[in-house]
Amino acid sequence: MSFKKLHIRYQTARSLPAPYAYFYTLALTPVANNAIQVDLAITYPDRDDIDDDELIAEGYTRDDDFTWAGQLPKPWLETIQNLVGKTRLQPLNEDELDEDDDFWDMTLEADERKQGKPMKPDDWQYIIQELIQATYEATGRERPFELTYLNFAGPQGAIELRLTASFAKRSVNVVSIQNRSEQTKTLPWSILQHVMSAVYNHDYDPDDAQLKRPQRDGQWLNLGTEEWYDVSPFKDLTKTLKNLQ
Repeated sequence: MSFKKLHIRYQTARSLPAPYAYFYTLALTPVANNAIQVDLAITYPDRDDIDDDELIAEGYTRDDDFTWAGQLPKPWLETIQNLVGKTRLQPLNEDELDEDDDFWDMTLEADERKQGKPMKPDDWQYIIQELIQATYEATGRERPFELTYLNFAGPQGAIELRLTASFAKRSVNVVSIQNRSEQTKTLPWSILQHVMSAVYNHDYDPDDAQLKRPQRDGQWLNLGTEEWYDVSPFKDLTKTLKNLQ
């Protein structure tokens, strides 16, 4: 479904404390070159009484507020259009919100102007988290998701697999190397959620990591840092990674 403009105001539930609480405003507008214009502003409130050490321990900083305006390419336009076509809005009544309810206010301009909250907010929650990651990547604040998988345990010799997923481009590319032969292919974006779920379903202890590229038997995973983790015991994960070849 085509649309002229989409504007969203969102705030986490009142029961969610700082430093986790945040709110954002987001405007999405199709542009003539099959891209989508994004105007995003995120604010993390009520952090003044939290020590810097506590913020850092939680993975935050004192200056996490973020604004960005720019364009994302055609795959993003198509993704938003598809979701808009499935979205049904219902009236917003702030007085009926519970402390555990997120606040959603969506204004959709298409053939007519509609305003309310989405009946299935989880669909939007997931897509917008990906979109925010895309804006971080577009500014250089974050890198594309990367992993390298080494399998020395296969019957056909060592296999190296490198996956790069760009949120800004909404693309997944895989390079596999075996017996000095290299193959490259593009995978559907939908596979990334499955891969990341398998990867982050396990805890990796830095104390058990190897800091140099492994050269011995086993199956190893690198997530873009210097640490290599032995994932041989994680059968579900190794199966997922092998299937990427």
